[in-house]
Amino acid sequence: MHDVRVCYLDEREQLVSAAPADLVGVAVEERRPPSEPVAFHGRPGKLSDCWCATINGHVVCGSLRRRRVALELDFDPEITWIGGEPVELHWQGAGGKRRWRPDFVTRTVTGARQVVLVEPEKGGPQWREGLEVAHQVAMAAGWQMSVRRVPEGMRLANLEWAADYRQAVPVAAAEREAVEEAFRRERPIGEGARASGVRYALALDLVYRLVWQRRLGIRWDRPLMPRATAWLADGAA
Repeated sequence: MHDVRVCYLDEREQLVSAAPADLVGVAVEERRPPSEPVAFHGRPGKLSDCWCATINGHVVCGSLRRRRVALELDFDPEITWIGGEPVELHWQGAGGKRRWRPDFVTRTVTGARQVVLVEPEKGGPQWREGLEVAHQVAMAAGWQMSVRRVPEGMRLANLEWAADYRQAVPVAAAEREAVEEAFRRERPIGEGARASGVRYALALDLVYRLVWQRRLGIRWDRPLMPRATAWLADGAA
């Protein structure tokens, strides 16, 4: 058991150092990082924000790997808020003073808070110690904890493709319904777009938006091209 302090910005954006148990009910996921963000687990990398539809704004990400996990979080319908590096953990480790920032804190549809850690390419003693401390903090604060693998391969390619269509745009209800009706059965995306009766370019655009919204299901191991198949997802009817 470690003596851990958690640093974060309060509602007035003043730096606070608190015991983990004092974080129960505190919406840290909505706060900015307590100081300038750092690269992924100390590795050099370009620091940038990732725009997420979930919060209609930018989430702090310290690396390309974090950005890819943020994309998965943005696509997760169970998540209603995503905060990048909103807390920093401080403790006395075996090798001296340690500090570490969990990659994300999210809020779910049930109102639960969740610490999200990006699984490193190679684990080691520091990662295991940080994981243990994060779990200790989560238990005391009443948070959940999740370790996410970085999406890759076809899954990543399809996520990035669909994410290009995640920004909200006005769509006529009749057009959306026509496209959804065309996918009552599984069929190629291009074929369904043409069969919908909606102008092809618009229908194709709408198909990809519906994939992002999870109203259309796809096979994630196949490229998300017009020849790929899609169908109306359960619960979308």
